[in-house]
Amino acid sequence: MNLTPASLLAHARSDVGRRALRYSATSAVGVAGTQILLQLMLFTTLEEYTANFLATSMMSVPAFLLNKHWVWGKSGKAHLRREVIPFWLFTAAGWALSTLTVFVVSGSTEGSQYHRVWVGLASIAGFGVLWVIKYLFLDKIMFGPHHHTPYDEDIEILERAEEATAVTSGD
Repeated sequence: MNLTPASLLAHARSDVGRRALRYSATSAVGVAGTQILLQLMLFTTLEEYTANFLATSMMSVPAFLLNKHWVWGKSGKAHLRREVIPFWLFTAAGWALSTLTVFVVSGSTEGSQYHRVWVGLASIAGFGVLWVIKYLFLDKIMFGPHHHTPYDEDIEILERAEEATAVTSGD
């Protein structure tokens, strides 16, 4: 792979490159939102692990919607078996790794003036491990541009029919 500025710019302008940049931006939004929530919750009486779980859970909904609609350009209702469950499994795996790193760091930095900073960095590190794997899964299996099965077409036809019925019946 050629890593010259010109080749990187050309890649960034390709469909794959733009999708990777949108995924990165979505991840940045998710990390920032999770960290803001986590830091706010750490000022309460919540345990670090509970705060990490709540922050992760709260940000997973906008992260899913941004990935589905903005990164991969998919529309329509979320499909529980094909989209929601796999996405939540990655979120749960990231949360588990994140919680493990928060546990390790929390115990070793207790009482430090930078305790909350270390807990935040540990949370990010746990998710970072799965970041690339999650992108490849979402791109190649779940939402990718070439992932369009007859099942998808049937669902899309059904959704269009439901929308047309709702419009004509005044719903």
